[in-house]
Amino acid sequence: MHPAGAALPLLALLAANGTRVLRCVCTHTAVLKAVDGPFALSAGEHVMWSKYCNAPRRYYLHGSCETLDPPSVAVPAVARLVPHRNYEWPPPPPPPPPQPGSEEGWRCANGVVGLRSLGIDEAYQLVEDIQCRVAADCIDSCSARGLADMEWNVETLKTDHLRNTILAQLLHAVRSTTKAIDERVICYVGRALRLLHVNGTALEDIMAAHRELLSSNLRDAAQLFSLGATYLSQLVVPLAFEHMGNHTTHQRLDGWIKDMERVRDMLDRKLKDWVHDMHSVLEQIPTYKIEEDKNGTEEYLIRLPLLSHRLLIYHVPQLSFREDFGALCKEQQPQASQMFGLTDALYTFFRTFWFQHVLGASFHYVNTVEEEWQLEDRSNATLYVDTGCMQLLANALDHPTCPLEDLPPEATEQRERCRVQLWNDMVQRSPYLPVTSYLAYTQRAKVNLCLLAWMAANSFSICQDVPFSMLRSVHDARCYFDSPDHQSCLGSNATDAICSVSRAILFMKCRDFFSLKPAEKCLVGLHADGSYVKMFNQMWREGDFEADGKPTEITLSYKDSLNNATLKYKDFKIDSLKLLEISFIAVNILFRFLAAGVYMYLPHLRNLPGKIFLCFQITGIIQILCSEVVYRMAGVPDVSTAVLIDSALTLLGCIWLNSFCYQMYACIRHLRLPNDLRPAEARKVFCCQALYALISWSVVCAASIALEKTSKYYLFHSRIILLVGISLSIAFNLICLGLVGYMYLRNRNSMRQLKIYSKNKFGSKKDVLFMSVKTVILSGIGVIIRIGFHQAQGIAQFVYYVHIATMMQGPVLFVFFICNGTTLPLLRDRVLGWFNPDAVGPGRELCSAAERNLARMRKELSLPAESSF
Repeated sequence: MHPAGAALPLLALLAANGTRVLRCVCTHTAVLKAVDGPFALSAGEHVMWSKYCNAPRRYYLHGSCETLDPPSVAVPAVARLVPHRNYEWPPPPPPPPPQPGSEEGWRCANGVVGLRSLGIDEAYQLVEDIQCRVAADCIDSCSARGLADMEWNVETLKTDHLRNTILAQLLHAVRSTTKAIDERVICYVGRALRLLHVNGTALEDIMAAHRELLSSNLRDAAQLFSLGATYLSQLVVPLAFEHMGNHTTHQRLDGWIKDMERVRDMLDRKLKDWVHDMHSVLEQIPTYKIEEDKNGTEEYLIRLPLLSHRLLIYHVPQLSFREDFGALCKEQQPQASQMFGLTDALYTFFRTFWFQHVLGASFHYVNTVEEEWQLEDRSNATLYVDTGCMQLLANALDHPTCPLEDLPPEATEQRERCRVQLWNDMVQRSPYLPVTSYLAYTQRAKVNLCLLAWMAANSFSICQDVPFSMLRSVHDARCYFDSPDHQSCLGSNATDAICSVSRAILFMKCRDFFSLKPAEKCLVGLHADGSYVKMFNQMWREGDFEADGKPTEITLSYKDSLNNATLKYKDFKIDSLKLLEISFIAVNILFRFLAAGVYMYLPHLRNLPGKIFLCFQITGIIQILCSEVVYRMAGVPDVSTAVLIDSALTLLGCIWLNSFCYQMYACIRHLRLPNDLRPAEARKVFCCQALYALISWSVVCAASIALEKTSKYYLFHSRIILLVGISLSIAFNLICLGLVGYMYLRNRNSMRQLKIYSKNKFGSKKDVLFMSVKTVILSGIGVIIRIGFHQAQGIAQFVYYVHIATMMQGPVLFVFFICNGTTLPLLRDRVLGWFNPDAVGPGRELCSAAERNLARMRKELSLPAESSF
């Protein structure tokens, strides 16, 4: 008879009621072996005993010695999760004779009889079929009904029979899941070995059969992982209570439960990351290809795509919750170290006995070839990101918060906003962003790409509450690097994309940013009866990967350089020079208003150049009010809009200087003084000049706004347009002033050739100083110097000094444009006239008002004649 022919009826008999009938049969076999000796077992019973009932499986828990050494509660708690033997020992007392209708007893008795009649081949077939059915049976029967969303409270935990009942169901579910995973792995390995070493079978048939076998194995494993992860997370609270919380006072138990539930949620998030990745691996199985291994020792090999199970090695092998948060949360919860240590141990149990066991066996017996991601090392790549968000990342690492504390809603919203902002900055992929204003300098920070990835993906950072899927991270990173203009291929949303891509960049493309490994770890043996024994300490093997460990020296040096160069100036500015800065801003605004008032008050300054210079002053006042008062002190508008306004007003100020310098050139070119124009003609020319200035300014600003507001990809181009506009405007000023100087030198040389000499010099030293400073101000060289400082990295404090120095522009303009030999005496006389109306100033010595009016009329009549001449 074919082996399967006798095994199948017995399989149907033993598989009923889950594993209870099998346990009964195994217990009967154990008693027979103990009483009559191993030779009393038949061939079928011997195979059943050695391959299923007493199949050895050792369980070892490894982790940091601090977590596992006594008086740690992690080891005794996790020891309770080890599956029991498939038989009861010592055996229970003999049951009474089966009662009519006792289905289970009848099946056990018939199973024992049927097993004794099997031959070796039939018994092996029976055991393999049982092992292959355990997983499916567990998926249907191992669940603890109604406990998936269990919420613990004081009454449930304090009531022993309620707590013990629920805990027993959860422990049974986890133990059964572990046993089912063990048996499913043995089933898969046996079938895979036979399949891959069958001679005379077409490669296509082997490939299809193995792919189906692998998919079936991983599909069952994924369902078991998903089921077991839920109950493993639910075990955190009752296990912790029995091993550390049962002495907590009734008054403090509410807070203790709340803290433990947060620890449970942290573990659940980590476990669900593995489950999500396993389902992602299942989606990739159809793309696995099997081919002949011509160079290897195996007969066949599997060619893996990039998104394969091999990416799961980048999951952290051990949690570091205890190391990261134990001391940090001690004030919030005195038992925090024990809480996090238990969580770390449960995670290690999950990863080692479930995932690592399944994945290691699934591909252990065949060679694999991986697809390489053709992307160079990114350790030296840089880009520009939002300074405020970088400051948030730095603060999260320098001053981490305990995850058991309640974060204010504003902090959570700020983290989400920064994740979106940093992703937008990363999408722009700009290694350099031109700075057109001081606000732009404070807005952008040049950062190393790998440093940004490390700061974002760190345990303390803004991504700690974002689920982690390694396959999705690599998929998103590949989309980011290979399809820069098509972000629709991302698997993550805009809020989580920075976290997803950062993890893949850090783990796979940043060789200088690998984390340090702990010096040693401990190994503890766990037994089926709940006992345990410490085995030994062992060093980390080469190849172990600790993703969330301590940063390397290179990482810390990058972070320190970022703090010193770009971020520290914010604290420096606010803490040390805030009062000085406010004082300079106030003085600047005051003197600009005084200068503008003088130009509006004195008649001889209300000529064409005076009106243009007045527009320059008003523009400067508006710029200071917008950038230094409204934004810096009121916080509106947003920083990007404030930068755009500040840059646009800087450009407008330069354009007003263009008009002023052109008027200087036109006056000397046509040998005409500014006061020669009649008021009506001066107004007409000024309107034309203002129209030309505003049209050119509007065109540049409209182009910048359209680029920046249409898409964030064009922020770089927007800043370039403004920077080019400012540079061209200043270049025009320099050309005009250069032409004025050239014409002066040419006229002086011409007068010398005509032998026309004068005893009067060009001016005194004071006049030369005034003219030199005015030339520098009118040329806009100071604007170029200020913007040049903004482009530099690593000199943030000096940039701030320059920024404060520019606040003295108001007093400088007042001194050099008002306090001269022409304007200041006239202003003084007009001010003194308020107090003494009868006083006669210089040039006003005529006898009566009638004579003064007659002189003014004669002067006005003589101007047209001179002009026509």
